[in-house]
Amino acid sequence: MGIGKRLLDLARANLNALLDRAADADGLGRLSDDELELELERRRLKRLQEDEERRRRQAAERAAAERAAERAAERRAQRTGDASATATAAAAAEARRRAEEQKRARDQEAQRRARARTTGGGASKATSEKRLRDLYEQLEVPYGASFDDVKRSFRRLMRKYHPDLHAGDPVKHKAATELTMSLTEAYRELERRLGSR
Repeated sequence: MGIGKRLLDLARANLNALLDRAADADGLGRLSDDELELELERRRLKRLQEDEERRRRQAAERAAAERAAERAAERRAQRTGDASATATAAAAAEARRRAEEQKRARDQEAQRRARARTTGGGASKATSEKRLRDLYEQLEVPYGASFDDVKRSFRRLMRKYHPDLHAGDPVKHKAATELTMSLTEAYRELERRLGSR
């Protein structure tokens, strides 16, 4: 074995040890696959919320700067007595006000759509109830069970049908993967619905 190969093996071993220590530093190394997946989803949602909040702050700062510039232009126009500058400043202020109203309406519509997606859309109450019953049934818990019962059942089913248990048989592995994906989807939807109550 050459020295280059030895150095490469040593670097890999050190990198793996470093990655293991980094995972343990976050406490993620002790989590099960499902818990890790849920933690990653939680972090992704938190990052999206932080990005949205930053965009809102920047938009508010831009709007404030534009309003200040418009007020300054109006004051200059009034001091100089320039009627066309005053009219231009007033038109700019009106255009900005209309743009803000349109943006507010778009934001409200986007929020309404997001709520509709998480609660089953504009479907009728009967359809929503049927979907809820199907989710409970899929997770093998009685309709109306608490979220703790749903969580326990989900974990029990994941331990029972996890794809890693069927790694030797490709057909069973594929079936287990599809089943766990549908269980995870049902669990997440119930989590959203029960969390909003």
